[in-house]
Amino acid sequence: MPDKPHVCLIVDNPLRDLEGLVLLGRQLAAKGAAVTLVPMYEQGFDVPALRPDLVLVNYTRPNNADLIKSYKRAGILVGVLDTEGIGGKNPDQFAEMVKSVGCTDLVDLYCVWGRAQHAAFLRHGTVPAALLHATGCPRYDFCAEPWRAALPKPSIEPGYVLINTNFPVANPRFSDSSSDEENAMVQAGFSREFARQFIVDAGKAYRSVLETSTRLAKHFKDVQFVLRPHPFENIDSYDALAALPNFHVRQDGTSLEWISGARLLVHQNCSTAIEATMLKVEPLSMEWFNTPSLRLEAATRVSRGAGSESDLIELVQQGLDGRLPPVARDTEQFRQQIIGELFTAVDGANSLRVTEAVLDAIAAARDGKRGKGSALPQPSLRGAAAEAVRRALGYKASSALRRSYSAPENERRRLGKAFAPEMVNSVLRRICAASGDGRNFVAQRVTGETRRISRALSGASLQLTEAV
Repeated sequence: MPDKPHVCLIVDNPLRDLEGLVLLGRQLAAKGAAVTLVPMYEQGFDVPALRPDLVLVNYTRPNNADLIKSYKRAGILVGVLDTEGIGGKNPDQFAEMVKSVGCTDLVDLYCVWGRAQHAAFLRHGTVPAALLHATGCPRYDFCAEPWRAALPKPSIEPGYVLINTNFPVANPRFSDSSSDEENAMVQAGFSREFARQFIVDAGKAYRSVLETSTRLAKHFKDVQFVLRPHPFENIDSYDALAALPNFHVRQDGTSLEWISGARLLVHQNCSTAIEATMLKVEPLSMEWFNTPSLRLEAATRVSRGAGSESDLIELVQQGLDGRLPPVARDTEQFRQQIIGELFTAVDGANSLRVTEAVLDAIAAARDGKRGKGSALPQPSLRGAAAEAVRRALGYKASSALRRSYSAPENERRRLGKAFAPEMVNSVLRRICAASGDGRNFVAQRVTGETRRISRALSGASLQLTEAV
């Protein structure tokens, strides 16, 4: 009998990704796989030490190309479940960006979120058809039964107006200058000219949202407002809003959790507008200060657009009174179309589709149906040096060396992406209760079976095991 397939799931941003990946991990474990959740910044230590059959990374970009090459040289399959599954302005731009900046020739599996991305990847030759699957993203399983019952209850009484902001470039949490954000956009595949214009426009929009939010709270004094910044935004910049008596600024919990308790969603160019339509919460878009560089077409088109502040106030009033008229027929049709194109389906089965794709990729490799490349991929000089340091020093000494020269914002970024067993087990309890299959799983820190492996491991990765 073959060994259990072992899968490592890379967790990029816990606030956004953890619940969906815990659900995916639970589905894999229920199918007989060994599953380990690995923090993104610790994967260079933990994945080579654990040597899984397959590592499911969060994207293919220049910054993780050397890691992917190291996995391939170690005989580990590489799959992708892209956390930026609707990145870019449209599916073709996204497919071309991934093709131009990623190392997709090294992947053994690529799971895209929706049918439009799948078609675009095929058109651009981004990934071979045999390795490409339209699965949906597991975190959106919480929009449908049975997993909707696993959503936690918001800590504020339901019925509030939710304002979701999307300004990680204008109001960054992890960097100290606009030049850092500009360079990050260029590295992600955008032109420098576009990046500069985007940053200017985002700054103006950010200030306009602050002003509009203040006026909404003062106009509707008996209504509770919740502003939820993007996970990569600096929450402290909203302190003036948080001081208002009917205003709350919260960065905990998932976007789905907060949308589920809202009467309305107010936003500009935030993809959570599509999530709101999945959860039957009406999205209202602040269009009077939108710009071509900022505009996300799908988020705009699923929403009721407000052409001015007074229009927005009227729409909010109608929503609170329960007298919003039905949306235009073309808007309703677009909502249904865009969910299929960008998210595959709202059926609670995205995590199952990813599970099947992952297990099929491992089974095909074990059966020899997927050949190994003739030449092992070579790392860059920097990548080779980093790998040598990790191997020679182990985790603790390498981390101490890194902290001695790393910029403070880089250390803050690392801390912001950590997650604890208690957090994962809280999610697992809700998921197991909603599953109805009577099976319970728990997460425990991974410890090495030998001194060599223990020295290499970060101690931050968590393995799922079934409780008996």
